[in-house]
Amino acid sequence: MNKISISQAWSYATSFFAGQGANHAIALIGVGIVVPLVLQLALGGGAAMTDPMSFAGGGGMAAMGGLMILLSLINYILQTGSYFASWRIGLTGGAEPLGSALAYGLVAALPTLLLVIVVVLVLALLGFVVFGSALAPMMMSGQPSEAAAAGSGILMLLLMLLFFLFMVWLAARFCCTGPVMADQRTYNVLTGLGESWRMTAVSQWKIFGYFILIGVAFFVIFLILGMIVGVSMFAGGGVPSGGSMIGLVIGALLLSIPMAYLQVGVPAGIYRALGGRSQADVFA
Repeated sequence: MNKISISQAWSYATSFFAGQGANHAIALIGVGIVVPLVLQLALGGGAAMTDPMSFAGGGGMAAMGGLMILLSLINYILQTGSYFASWRIGLTGGAEPLGSALAYGLVAALPTLLLVIVVVLVLALLGFVVFGSALAPMMMSGQPSEAAAAGSGILMLLLMLLFFLFMVWLAARFCCTGPVMADQRTYNVLTGLGESWRMTAVSQWKIFGYFILIGVAFFVIFLILGMIVGVSMFAGGGVPSGGSMIGLVIGALLLSIPMAYLQVGVPAGIYRALGGRSQADVFA
């Protein structure tokens, strides 16, 4: 169990893709981004999904039915599978063929999906209990006073902040789950969770701060990119046209590609900095 060096973790994160750039690109961009985007455009409604008038007429709500749920699940498996494949490619130094790594990744994404569903349900229940308890006194008092309403608003903001920090802490403790699974080529999520919890115990607050810094930096970057994409989409009159779909696709790629590499590289860098593998094995 090693103490982490943030500079070393970032160095490993940025160099994780060296030497196997083409295979990483096929997995992360091709399988994890382009294929889900094509499925979304082909089966999910295309430009109609971004048309406010379509939603106002009920078409958008219909499109968000069973087909969209199915597409979301498929896209999650493709994206998460691409992350596992990329970790597998990097952690083996390219020794495992791309096809084998992709096959492993897509299968490994299935138990991860089940875990995510369970976590979301648990967090939703926790949020209902916490936030419901905070709002209960105000709701039971009938018409609350201005001071009581303001106090409840402040309490809600404080609870939301604490909940956000709790989520970041959980992410810090379990950030090595994917790399552990890929390194051991296991489909057992519990193995990854347990090993990640053990590895991050000593450096959990350093990793927590690391995630906060990365989150702030990328929030600013993505906010700027999102504003540019939004302005370019709606500059023609407020409703996206067929021609603006090109801008939408380019914008989606601009936002998705760096996020995909970040979500793979940062956990891999932390895993390596915590002593997950020898440098010669990982970065041959």
